[in-house]
Amino acid sequence: MSNLNFYELLNASATATFEELKRNYKQLILQCHPDKLQQQELAVTVNANESNPSRESDNNFNAINEAWNTLKDPTKRKQYDAELLLTKFETHNNIYASITLSDMHSTRIEMLAEEEGSEQKATDADKETTAWSWAYAYNCRCGGQYLLDDESQREQLRACEMIVECSECSLVIIVKPDANVT
Repeated sequence: MSNLNFYELLNASATATFEELKRNYKQLILQCHPDKLQQQELAVTVNANESNPSRESDNNFNAINEAWNTLKDPTKRKQYDAELLLTKFETHNNIYASITLSDMHSTRIEMLAEEEGSEQKATDADKETTAWSWAYAYNCRCGGQYLLDDESQREQLRACEMIVECSECSLVIIVKPDANVT
C-alpha cells in the first residue's frame, strides 16, 4: 500500500460515494494529464533551478490513477479501508494485544430480541424477550471485554485480521487468523 492516503489524493472523505469519487477523479486527472501538461510546458519557459515538473506531474497522475483503481472496486476499497484503519490504530498506539481466535474464550451472552406480531403498543418490557448467543471473549485490562459475537465476523477472521474494540474503554485488540484454521 502506498504511503499516500487515496481519499486525500482524490479530495474526498472516506465516506464518499462512488459518484463523488468518480467526479473528483475526472476533475483531477484532467488537471494533471501528461498530454495537457506537455502543452502547458511549451507555453512556459522552465527555470533551470526548478525540479522537473514533468516527472512530478507523472507521479501525481500515476498516484491519482492508483487511488481511483483501488477505490472504484468495492472489494479493493474494503481491503484498503481495513488497511487504513489498521494503520490508524497502530499509529495511535491504543492496541492492547495482538491475539488469535484460539486465545479467546467461548462465552454465552445475553441478547434482547423483540417479539414479532404484536400490534398493540405495549411497554418495552412486554415486547422484549431474552435470547442467548455464543461469542468469543477476551478480557481487557480495564475490566471490559472484547467480544466477537457474529458468525460472519468469525468467518471473515479466517481470511484476515480483525480489529475488535473493548466494551468499556478505547483500547482495541487485533485478532489474527489461527494458523491451523483453513
